[in-house]
Amino acid sequence: MSQTETRVTAAVSVTPGQDIKQMPAAPAVRAAVRETAEAVAAGMDRATPPTRDELESRGQAVLDRLGLPRCFLGFAMVEVSNAFWRDQFEAVPARRRMLLLPHCLRDDGYCAGQYDAEGLHCAGCGRCVIGPLREAALGLGYEVVVAEGTSPVTTGVLEGETGAILGVACLDSLEKSFARLADLGLPHFAVPLLTDGCVRTAVELEVVQAAMQARREAAPVSTHSPLGLWRETQRTFQPEFLSALLAPYRIVAVHPEPSALATTEALAWQWLQKGGKRLRPFVTLAAYAVGQHGWRALTPGEAVAALLPDAVRRLALAIEALHKASLVHDDIEDGDACRYGEPTLHRTHGVPTALNVGDFLVGLGYRLIAGEAGALGAECVADILRHLSAAHLELCRGQGAELLITSQGGQVTPGEALTIGARKTAPAFEVALYAGLRAAGADFNPGWLRQFATYVGEGYQVLNDLDDWLSEEEKGRDGQDALAVRPTIL
Repeated sequence: MSQTETRVTAAVSVTPGQDIKQMPAAPAVRAAVRETAEAVAAGMDRATPPTRDELESRGQAVLDRLGLPRCFLGFAMVEVSNAFWRDQFEAVPARRRMLLLPHCLRDDGYCAGQYDAEGLHCAGCGRCVIGPLREAALGLGYEVVVAEGTSPVTTGVLEGETGAILGVACLDSLEKSFARLADLGLPHFAVPLLTDGCVRTAVELEVVQAAMQARREAAPVSTHSPLGLWRETQRTFQPEFLSALLAPYRIVAVHPEPSALATTEALAWQWLQKGGKRLRPFVTLAAYAVGQHGWRALTPGEAVAALLPDAVRRLALAIEALHKASLVHDDIEDGDACRYGEPTLHRTHGVPTALNVGDFLVGLGYRLIAGEAGALGAECVADILRHLSAAHLELCRGQGAELLITSQGGQVTPGEALTIGARKTAPAFEVALYAGLRAAGADFNPGWLRQFATYVGEGYQVLNDLDDWLSEEEKGRDGQDALAVRPTIL
């Protein structure tokens, strides 16, 4: 062991019984971990974001080199991740960076800041480090958000122009939240809190300030990222863009004055724009873009909008329209009162109107695809419609099985619950992938695609069932499936 490693080991103070998320108390130990992490990360492949397993393996390598205990593994993993993203983070101009601070840095006994849905709005009272950090970051051009985790800023990242995030949080929050940024391929740099407990925490100011000011002209390599495709998916559903794509099919464009004929259509447009992750249309657009253009579609800085013709965007809109229709009908069948944190359509407009809006969206979905025969070719459109109609029937079979079993007391085996869940979810993912790949003229194995979608559908349904056990406040909707005796794996 070298003299440096000996000094590092001697400076370690370990709290017995703690897990891998303990922060080293000694500055020398933290500095040694950061320096060693840079060396360990030097050989990492920058083409794709590192997985958690890779970060854990390399983080353990850092600890092994320094002779440090496993309780510091979480910190070592963060520093390996920082070393991976550092060049790309520093190459993003400050005006396109976001500083994310935790509200637990405030002095809760004196804080004059005000909270809203976006987080804490600092009053600049000077009683904690939030004010000075915020002012310094704003002076450099940063956007600043004071909130817990990345969930308050994810929507802004997907819809806006943020190119990198500098985040401060406890190790537990970093593990839960920053994985999403890595999945998006968004360059980020994390500074763990020295203390946790969610009250009057502390952070290494000099580390935050150094990262905040760090700048380089360009990164030697760029990690592939789906972020451009995510942003284009969100843009597709913005009112102006959506209106242009749907213009050929809108009666309102012909009869601009409000009328009874336009009511259903207007409700359908509103519902199509509401909430949701837009996962299915993203899958369609991404499948087309990668199937047609390969890695180019995932290259940061690529003009992704130019890779997505309107005909393919209408395919994605069709997939979402059919999904939204199924939600309207599903809410009626399950008696749910809320969707996206608001009253469901049948609660606000009645069951007959909601049913009709759902039926309208089904028709719109098929019409959008059929209307692109000229752009995509009649054979391609006919093939997509065949698969879509088969998926539609399968979804109805799955929902029908759930309704029947629920009426009979909900007694099913775990395997039956997974099968029903997969039939309700997997066909939509499969057809979303199929439509994009088929429109791109890509070569793929439909059997493998079906198997993949089945696994995704089963996993998605299990996660949805687990989410159903969240509190009403967290969930924003009622209707706990398990308590309602619907067939779930729980």
